[in-house]
Amino acid sequence: MDKRKVLLGLLIIVALVGLPSFVRHARWFITGQVESMVVQNRWDLVLLNIFLFLIFLIPLNFRKKIDWKSMSIYVAFIVSLFVEMYGIPLTIYLSSTVAFSATGAPPTQTTLFTLSIFGQTLAMTFWKLVGTAVSILGMGIIIVGWVTLYRNRQRSDLVTSGLYRYSRHPQYLGIILISLGWFIHWPSLLTLFMLPVLIYFYYKLTEEEEKEVMDELEEPERYLKYRKNTPRFI
Repeated sequence: MDKRKVLLGLLIIVALVGLPSFVRHARWFITGQVESMVVQNRWDLVLLNIFLFLIFLIPLNFRKKIDWKSMSIYVAFIVSLFVEMYGIPLTIYLSSTVAFSATGAPPTQTTLFTLSIFGQTLAMTFWKLVGTAVSILGMGIIIVGWVTLYRNRQRSDLVTSGLYRYSRHPQYLGIILISLGWFIHWPSLLTLFMLPVLIYFYYKLTEEEEKEVMDELEEPERYLKYRKNTPRFI
């Protein structure tokens, strides 16, 4: 049995089982919780977080110059996310009254523990922890992928070792996981709209890059074999 299909099936089952809980988590964000949970006008935190998460674009510049047009969706996602999270929570303000009147009293969330970062106290709930873990996983994948490329920097040939044995585009997978994790952590209407656009965009980007690789390699049949045996993302 294909292990990838088994893993995908398990992930789908877990997602379906957790969906009702996640919906309650999303409602909690957009109904009646503005005063108690939202940080406002912390533009220092906005700029700091944008800077930190755009750093993860640097490894993509290792072998070729970054195509900023191809990175614009990720940049827009990160900027809008942290402007809403620490600057102006516009989506929550616009949706809270409507959601409250349409769905009744907002659900509650259990705080597992609190963190204090740069003078700001953060209440960590279950889904916030899940989102944080997914984002950290994405960061780790990008870093490990970069290390693999760096160790093979003298080679102009196809790199198929390390994470590239399991994913043809691990660093793009990392960017998608970072974005997915932050959506889980902070499920605003804006991130809900932008996340599928971002995933689709990176899928199309991988298709374009693979065509370029096919044209550049002296033995394209090797890449065809690699592409057949290795999934695009996971």
